[in-house]
This record gives sequence, structure tokens and C-alpha cells, in this order.
Amino acid sequence: MPPKKSTHIRREEIVQAALQVIGEKGVHALTITEIAGRAGMSDANIYRHFKGKQEILEALGDFIGETVMGKAAGIAARKGTALEKLSVIFHSHAALIAAHPGLPRFMFSEEVHLGNRELAAAIAGRMAGYIGTLSNLVAMGISAGEFQPDISPRETALTLLGMIQFTALRWSITQGAFGLEAEAARLWENFVRLIRKQPVALPTETLAMDSV
Repeated sequence: MPPKKSTHIRREEIVQAALQVIGEKGVHALTITEIAGRAGMSDANIYRHFKGKQEILEALGDFIGETVMGKAAGIAARKGTALEKLSVIFHSHAALIAAHPGLPRFMFSEEVHLGNRELAAAIAGRMAGYIGTLSNLVAMGISAGEFQPDISPRETALTLLGMIQFTALRWSITQGAFGLEAEAARLWENFVRLIRKQPVALPTETLAMDSV
């Protein structure tokens, strides 16, 4: 007989099952019965771990906060250049969305925007922290001479997040008609060209003298 799973593992399985249902059918189709079927357990077992659908939605918000915003803060604390850290954060975020189509459908749903104000406020708070993390990295890159000195840290961070969110929205609406991670990679390369500090060009006379 297999060992009994812990409450923590069971809750994670339920959250992942909910994400799968949302990814395939949308938040409106999320029911305890749908989640139970996807998780391979009974409705009663779901209720042993969550009071109902709203609590599962709140757990989804926590999952996003931990795997996106929390991970970004951890990456920012590592050694490395600002550009290296931003690259890891950006590509990790894109990879997570590609692996979980339910994430953008959850984030753009009415349940998040209008259905539960506490859930919306919690996610908004997490997003504010995410923006702060990215803004600090951009500021660090400016100070280190990696990035253009006249760019705004906050607006640059918001531009970076906008690239992810709009790409995720397009990808979700088109039912994955294009490779999300490949598209993200192209956007990142272009973004880097825009923010990276360019070497100062030497005057023509200096170049001519150096060539003698």
C-alpha cells in the first residue's frame, strides 16, 4: 500500500489540477467535481483540504506569487549582473506560462478582476513587489554602466512585464498558435538592444590616427 500523502502535497496536486482545468476549459468551468476528476480523488477529499472553489482560487494566487514573484526576488539576490538576472527572470516567467496555459487565463479572468476583491488585492500586492524587484535590478544595471543612463527603472520594469503579459495574452487567445518561449526570446533580444549602454564611438580623427 503506497504511503499516505501529506496535506501539503495533496493541496499542491489540487492546485495543479485546477490549473489544468482552467487551461483547457477556462475559470468558468472550474468546479470541485472537475478538479477532483483531474486530481484523481473524490469531491469529499477536495473538501478535506479546501473549503471550496474560492479558497482554491486563493491558493492559485499564492502559487503564482511563489513561483513568479517569489522566484524573481530569489534570483535578484544571487550573484551576477543585472542583465543576467533580468534574463533569467524573464525567461523563467515565459517558461512557466508555457508549461501552465491556465495561468494567463486565470490572471485575465473576471474572477480575479471582479469576483474576489481580496484575491485581486493580494495579487496586486504581489505584482507591486515584482515591479519593485525588477526596478531595483534596472537601477543596479544603470549604476553599473550596463544600461542606458537615461532610462527610468520603473518604466523599464513595466515594459518588461508588459512584453510577457501581452505575449501571454496573444498566446492564450490563439490557443498556442505560436511558440511562446521562442517569441519571448526574440522580444528579449530586442529589449536588450534598446536598454544596453552602447560603447562611445571614437571621433573619426582619432580612428584615423590609430590606424597609422
